[in-house]
Amino acid sequence: MKQPSQNFTIIVNWKTKGFGCAKACSYCNWRDSPLLPHGGQPKEALATFITQCDKSFITISGGADPLYNFEEYAPKLLAMIQTIKEHDYKVRIITREIQHVAKLRGIVDYVSISLDSDVLGGIARYQHEWAGLDIEYSLVLPPLPTADIVTLKPQYSALQRQLGQRLVLRENLNSLYPLDFNKLIFGHSGIVFVAKKLCLSSRYLSTIDCVGHDIVQDTERLASHLMNEPRAHLFGGFVKHLINPRVHPEFSDIDLIALDAEVMRILEDQFTYTFKDVSQSATSYPRYFLGKSTRAGKTIQVILMNANADATRFIAGAQYDADRVSFNAGQFHFDGMVGEQTIRHAINTKQVNLIDGDRDLSLFSINRPAVERRHKIKLLRKGFIINE
Repeated sequence: MKQPSQNFTIIVNWKTKGFGCAKACSYCNWRDSPLLPHGGQPKEALATFITQCDKSFITISGGADPLYNFEEYAPKLLAMIQTIKEHDYKVRIITREIQHVAKLRGIVDYVSISLDSDVLGGIARYQHEWAGLDIEYSLVLPPLPTADIVTLKPQYSALQRQLGQRLVLRENLNSLYPLDFNKLIFGHSGIVFVAKKLCLSSRYLSTIDCVGHDIVQDTERLASHLMNEPRAHLFGGFVKHLINPRVHPEFSDIDLIALDAEVMRILEDQFTYTFKDVSQSATSYPRYFLGKSTRAGKTIQVILMNANADATRFIAGAQYDADRVSFNAGQFHFDGMVGEQTIRHAINTKQVNLIDGDRDLSLFSINRPAVERRHKIKLLRKGFIINE
């Protein structure tokens, strides 16, 4: 069977410093990516990239939002569009800045509007301006297993009827769970799925001309590696997500205890991470490291320890019951003093309890009180109820 042609997408970020997007989407990993451009792309790089495309259109996308601060950055966008048109390709824009969409009439060929609650609430205000534009809507799926996505199909059908245009459901690049698309068929072309393997195999122009897997971290592959690495103990939001992905659909970074520095070396070699030692002092134990990938992906926070017993002591010293669980080599490990049932209940209900009595804090940094205050604030912002 003939493989479909690759999509060709130009990643943009008009700001010369920072990230040119008004949104803060939970699934977006671009904000801190070293491959995100700052400013416009050179015309020569655009031309070289464009002429490799064997489809009829080129997509301009984020990264940041192509229509961010439109009045200021429109000349850069229009110059890019003109270059594409000069090579006889059509142009598709992906955006959330719906207040500017009508200004693209006669300039671009296709508009894909990325949905979130703010965008959805504002569509009625601007939709009447879009007559004659080829509009579709796209929505990133929550990072859930297939069985959970199936239960959401009626909601997606209702949304598509409300919008009255094609709805594109995009597999979440941060999802740990492979989707079975045979179970997600709607029976008509009004709703279509885009698998993350398409994004990972497409061509992109960011700061370099590359294939998607070169610039976007495959979180599913990364997670599978860490979950099966016997020298890695995962904890924090990642483990809460594993226990109940519907209640905890997002995790901001990946926390792990490594029992061997080789764990970090593998992450450097296979997943393009670079680790910085952020320990309190040159002689402190355990050692703390912060890892960032050259691909758009999750930050990894590593605590380097010497033994499984130390990892167990560390997890058992957490202030709240919901945090006293880790995942290592395919198994959950619950603090026996609190008990699996209590910990699961806290995670499933988002009602956590402060652990009374003395705690062994010998493996924590001297900044632990400040760390715990920040952690409490994060839990409250995520909708947890904290019983103290």
